[in-house]
Amino acid sequence: MPEFDLVILYSGGADSLLMLKLALELNKKPFCILIDYGQKHIDELEYAKQQLEADSIQYQVVSINGLNITSGLTGNQIPDTFEGVHSMNVPGRNTMFIAIAYSIAENKGISEIWYGADFSDRLNLFPDCYQEYVVAMNKVLEIAPSYPIKLYAPLMGWTKEMVVDYLRFVFDINMENVYSGYTPPKSESEN
Repeated sequence: MPEFDLVILYSGGADSLLMLKLALELNKKPFCILIDYGQKHIDELEYAKQQLEADSIQYQVVSINGLNITSGLTGNQIPDTFEGVHSMNVPGRNTMFIAIAYSIAENKGISEIWYGADFSDRLNLFPDCYQEYVVAMNKVLEIAPSYPIKLYAPLMGWTKEMVVDYLRFVFDINMENVYSGYTPPKSESEN
């Protein structure tokens, strides 16, 4: 029996934390991947490490250097760069992340990957968070690895508000311990 049965793309934000809590409730054995892609909210990874270490979850940090991508999340935002997408959209981010996750999953014999796309991401025009994207990526993951790997976005029908409420009221999570590149914790944003 493999040591892990699930890879979670983990950021330390509300979506990834809820996925982790749900996976543990389902008796899954997750392995988490944290990715440093030059995001200006690099503190998010420290929150992620603290969360994972608190639950004794194994993880790996992967660094991607030299992308120089224009986005509000990478610090060089040009608001009207891409018509029809959010200014925080990082072109190709989730595709890169999923490729890394599938490489690690295949290496570890894991056949399931979760990532935190939710309905609010679709409403806010992040194209790599659409259900059609997940379907297309699953077609790639049927043939790219040496065995089929499934990609899931378990929060696809959830809004950010639903995610936060579930964390607070079901898992009793203090939201000050959750970081988001879109809205940092109060203690940090008040400085």
